[in-house]
Amino acid sequence: MKTMKLKEELKLHTTLPNLVALYQLMTDNGDQQTAEKILDLYEKLEKKEFTISFSGHFSAGKSSMINALINVDLLAKSPVPTSANIVKISAGDGSARVYFHNNEVIEFKEPYELEIIKAYSTDKETIKKIDIRISDAILPDGVSIIDTPGIDAADDTDRLITEASLHLVDVMFYVMDYNHVQSEVNLQFLKSIQEKGIPFYTIINQIDKHDESELSFRQYVSEIEQTFEQWGLLPKNIYFTSLLDETMQYNQFSTLKHFLYEQMYEEKNRLFQIDQSVHQVVSEHKGFLKQKYEESTNDLYQYTTTQIETSKLGIDSLTKQMNELKQVPLAFEKNFNKELQTTLDNAYIMPASLRDKVQLFLESQQKNFKVGLFSSAKKVTEEKNKRLSDFLTTLQGNIDALIEWKLREKFLKLANQYGIQDSEIQKQIQALTVDYNDADVINIIKPGAKANDDYVLVYTKDVTADIKQKFKEKAKQLLEGIKTNLEDDLRVKIEKVSSQLADHEQALATKAKYDSLQVELHAQYRQIDQQLESPSPSQLAYERLETARDKKLEIIKKVIPRLPNVITVNEAALEERHSIGRKQTNGFKVDSILMNIEKAIQVIEDLPSFASLKKDLINRQNQLTNRTYSIALFGAFSAGKSSFANALLGESVLPVSPNPTTAVVNRIQPVTETSKHGDVIISLKDEASLVNDLRLITKKFSPKATTLEELLDWVKMKQIHQDRKLNKMYQSYLHAILEGYEENKANIGKRLKISLEEFAAYVTDETKACYFEAIDLHYDCSLTRQGIVLVDTPGADSVNARHTNVAFEYIKHADAILYVTYYNHALSRADRDFLLQLGRVKESFELDKMFFIVNASDLAADQKELELVTDYVQEQLLQLGIRLPDLYPVSSKKSLADKQSNKRLNQQMQYFEDHFYQFIHHDLTALTVESARWDITRTYQTMKQTIETLQLDENQKEAYKQHLVEKKDCLASEIASIKAMVNEERLKQKIEKQLYFVIERLSIRFHDMYKEFFNPTTVTDSGRKARVQLRNNLEDLIDYVGNELYKELQAISLRIEQLTKVEVANVYKYITNKGKQADPIFVLPNFSEIDLETPKYELAFSKLDLGIFDGAISTFKSTKAFFEKNEKEQLKEQLFTILLPMVKDYINLNKAIMLEYYVEALNRFVGDIKGDAIDSVTILLNDHLEMMATAMDLSILSEKEKELKAIIEP
Repeated sequence: MKTMKLKEELKLHTTLPNLVALYQLMTDNGDQQTAEKILDLYEKLEKKEFTISFSGHFSAGKSSMINALINVDLLAKSPVPTSANIVKISAGDGSARVYFHNNEVIEFKEPYELEIIKAYSTDKETIKKIDIRISDAILPDGVSIIDTPGIDAADDTDRLITEASLHLVDVMFYVMDYNHVQSEVNLQFLKSIQEKGIPFYTIINQIDKHDESELSFRQYVSEIEQTFEQWGLLPKNIYFTSLLDETMQYNQFSTLKHFLYEQMYEEKNRLFQIDQSVHQVVSEHKGFLKQKYEESTNDLYQYTTTQIETSKLGIDSLTKQMNELKQVPLAFEKNFNKELQTTLDNAYIMPASLRDKVQLFLESQQKNFKVGLFSSAKKVTEEKNKRLSDFLTTLQGNIDALIEWKLREKFLKLANQYGIQDSEIQKQIQALTVDYNDADVINIIKPGAKANDDYVLVYTKDVTADIKQKFKEKAKQLLEGIKTNLEDDLRVKIEKVSSQLADHEQALATKAKYDSLQVELHAQYRQIDQQLESPSPSQLAYERLETARDKKLEIIKKVIPRLPNVITVNEAALEERHSIGRKQTNGFKVDSILMNIEKAIQVIEDLPSFASLKKDLINRQNQLTNRTYSIALFGAFSAGKSSFANALLGESVLPVSPNPTTAVVNRIQPVTETSKHGDVIISLKDEASLVNDLRLITKKFSPKATTLEELLDWVKMKQIHQDRKLNKMYQSYLHAILEGYEENKANIGKRLKISLEEFAAYVTDETKACYFEAIDLHYDCSLTRQGIVLVDTPGADSVNARHTNVAFEYIKHADAILYVTYYNHALSRADRDFLLQLGRVKESFELDKMFFIVNASDLAADQKELELVTDYVQEQLLQLGIRLPDLYPVSSKKSLADKQSNKRLNQQMQYFEDHFYQFIHHDLTALTVESARWDITRTYQTMKQTIETLQLDENQKEAYKQHLVEKKDCLASEIASIKAMVNEERLKQKIEKQLYFVIERLSIRFHDMYKEFFNPTTVTDSGRKARVQLRNNLEDLIDYVGNELYKELQAISLRIEQLTKVEVANVYKYITNKGKQADPIFVLPNFSEIDLETPKYELAFSKLDLGIFDGAISTFKSTKAFFEKNEKEQLKEQLFTILLPMVKDYINLNKAIMLEYYVEALNRFVGDIKGDAIDSVTILLNDHLEMMATAMDLSILSEKEKELKAIIEP
């Protein structure tokens, strides 16, 4: 395989001045975290220290490996997680320094107790790191070894601690368990190491677990290399090691040790990574600066070039428009007055024809005016009025025509030009008028004026001026109203333009600020790069760095520390773990009860009146003879499930590999008349199931296709199987689906029959297995001959996406559940969700049918170490709600070897099998055995009753018949009137209470769920890219919460079903008691347990629009603020606040479904047993009446009674 190439010759470019200058810059920029890393690198460079890091999957043997390599048992080692912080080992003055999170440092000198060191290395709560300087010449000067916490240990803190030390690492050795190389956690971590440019070697430890008969080592190595290639991983080398057996064939421990010492002792071979580390820390600091920049620009809208150009043009246009709008009132007034003045100037309202009338009017206004020589006063008045009217009428007509109508027309036109549409203003313009009346024309006459031609001219001028003045005054009033209206309208327009102008100005200002901040950021970048190329640290920078170095040492306390609490070992023996034990069945064993049933059948064979009892006995006989037991095998991938199944079977039936193999459900079945030994039946998924799988996996890409072929074409065309937004498990599944389509498409939805020889290839080939629903292997062996069906399920975690699809129906319907964990990885993160579900449902089963297996117990160094692991597993199970688990440490490998070589089975496996088969053949059959025993007892009692009845005389018989009929009718009536003991209201309360606590539990668990999806490993980008990550994480979180709610409903359903069964059984018990009270002949058989199907609930939030969370996501400012300023917690609260009402809606919807379903089921089952009971008492009555009417030999019956009594009382 490809590996990373070594550099021919390494020349360091980093100098101490570089680091001093960078330290100054980083502290000035407020980035203390990277400044401290530069300080670490300064000390590293000053000492020319070469640092080797050992990291790896938890409990893979890192600490043991270091101890073995340096020949000192210095570090704590354990099969359960121990290393909890960074432990650095180097040559030195024989001291150990412990750095606490509160910045306190303590130091103690040799000789110190190694147990103290080991204990401190397991305490992460208070301790940050440990620095051990060994005085013995174990390590050369200038070399240090770092031991880090295990990756994928109990929480993410351990991974973060490991990553915090990477800047000091020159080369990494990553230790993996032989069985867990393909764990996604391993692969993801190595991918991140490679991206950081850190050279790494992989050590695949514990290869003593390898079994060449199961898988060739060459094939194992090939699969490992293939996985690395798929992930693009390029380790410099891969070492296969075992610390238990140095002589085994493939063990490269001595080669590894030689290489390590060559690296440590020959300086020319050292691959110093300080340049790369400096660049990595500089990159982190640039990321810090970029985050600050993004925080500053986070609220600044990023305008496009087009938008900025638009804003520039817009400002010019809008400024011009604004100025024009402000000038409108003045322009309007100017035009208004111009139109007014022009109209008035051009209005010749006193033409020559009218002056004649003016002459006559003025004459009539003279004091001595007379009409003729002998005019009367009346005639004078009439003439005056006539002349006034003639003048005024003509004048008013001229005013109207030459001024009023023209002004109205011009003002309306002007208003329209300025966009004045107000109807009130238009009315005012239309109402513009000057009514010139009698008083006006009379009052304007000057006292004493003569009605001559000269005055006529003066008078007409005075009248004209007066009229025009009146129009000016009226126009002025009109103008004020129009201007007010116009200004109101303009104010709105000006505000709108002003707002638009402000937006464009803001855009330019924002762009200027954005550009300024960007220039500042790049200036900071250039300053950093300049200090890398040509450092120029000030004297103050040196002083500050030295001060920081001194501060690290000044608080050291030289004390002998108290040994912290260490793990205590439970000294209880293995047997005591099962002191409570399983309930053993009282009464007959299966074989003896079957013999007794057969004897009882033979006794009553020739008695027609015992036909119904004979039928019941035969039914019990068939139940005990033909019963099969479904045993479901669960566990994490590579926990050794298949190996354990083989150990139970006693033969190597299932393929075993340290890499994931069980990609499909395998059922090992007994042989049948139609399926002989070795027949393998494969059931392929139908198209609908495959389409559903694909749509679920690709839902974040919004698939539109509806057929399988369309979906696969779409996946291929869009390269979705290679999209980084899709996790590696799903990518692997899609690769397999695409690769296997042509080979499998003709058989989709069908069943295939293959041979046992082909079985392994089909099970382990993911391109085939991803199309399979299940595989049924018919195999004849001692296990299957006992009616046991062994179901080997997919693992709980693996690189194969389908391994996580564990069916609820197996948990519910299996007669027993075997959960297999692995010795070194007792409980990994991937197991917890499944175990949590087991904890939810454990108490719902009448019998405790769960067995927990800790496989590979042969890896334990001694009994004390074995108990340490089993105690740890028991504690973890308790935290997941599984109280008093039946826990069995076994070695499947050793057990299979014992059986295949016909050796005596080892004590651990024998102990498990004793308990397991006791449960299968006694506990599980207890109810059936007890029912069979009761049926034999009923047969005896009926025989006894028959004899007593036949001994009656005819009159007594007749009376007894009448008595029986009456009792039967009364009993039937009483049975028909029975109602369920638990009424609907109590059932409702039970369901409501259970569902209420679902919401309570979610409220408590949401914090941990949120942490799984929103943490420094899932939010790594900044700015808008980080928001995309947040949305993806949110989608995953919502899916997870929805699944958990769905599983809660399933668990509650099992509890309600158990309640329903108990209630129905109580009703039946009440009926049987009533039957016994009515008459001894009405003795009913034992209750046969009912079976309820669980309702099909819809998965929560499957149609949820995630857009409702956009507001919460948009509050994200920067990654730094998110994790360091409590914004992560604020987002969590916001998300839960939005989600909670939908959780309640989902619960309420399904509460209604539950109530309707289980109330109906309760009433239906009660109705069924009532009907069956009435039918049974009717048959019993008819059988007894038939017997009474048949002549029978009492001596023969008495003999049969004795035979039956001998059966029940042996």
